[in-house]
Parts: sequence; structure tokens; C-alpha cells
Amino acid sequence: MKQIILTATLATLVGASPLALSAEKDCLLEGTVQRSGSGAEQSTMVKIHSVKKYDDSSRCRVRRDQKMEFKLPRDVRLDSAPSGSEVKYRYRSDSDGASTELLSVDA
Repeated sequence: MKQIILTATLATLVGASPLALSAEKDCLLEGTVQRSGSGAEQSTMVKIHSVKKYDDSSRCRVRRDQKMEFKLPRDVRLDSAPSGSEVKYRYRSDSDGASTELLSVDA
């Protein structure tokens, strides 16, 4: 009887292994471009107003009071976007670190 239970447990773990290997967080971030300053000293920030799962199989658990801070990758689309443009990012974090990818800019 112990062998059957052990086999069933191993089969469950092996069947779940793709989930174990997936990202700890895989989120879709939606925000608004905000610019301050002028000329060479102009800075660009994105104010995030929505965080949700990237897709149905993703995990994205973020508390309202949790701070997520990361440096946005350089992208020409963001550099040329006017203040107030809506942007979408994919944020992934796993045991190897985190990555952020600009998906779209709606001017």
C-alpha cells in the first residue's frame, strides 16, 4: 500500500513540474507615461495603475501595499511617447531574477 501512495505522489509531482519551473510572478502592468523637466534633464517615469495576471495560467500575487521597484529597459517607443500615453509591460520574476518587457505604447 505504501508503494502505491508513493507512486501516486511522485506522479503528481512530476505532473506539476512545469508549474514549479514557471515564473514566480508573471504580471501584466498597465500604466501612464509621466515626464518631468525639459531638454537634456527630462526624466521619464511610468505610473503603474493596474497589475494583473499576464495570462490565465500565470501567477501574479501583489498586495496593494507591496512596493514593486524595477528599472525599465530602454525602448525607443517609450522615449518618443508623449506624457499621458498608456503603456503595457510584462513583468516576470523567478529564482534567476526579474525581467521587464514593454509590450505596447498607445499615444
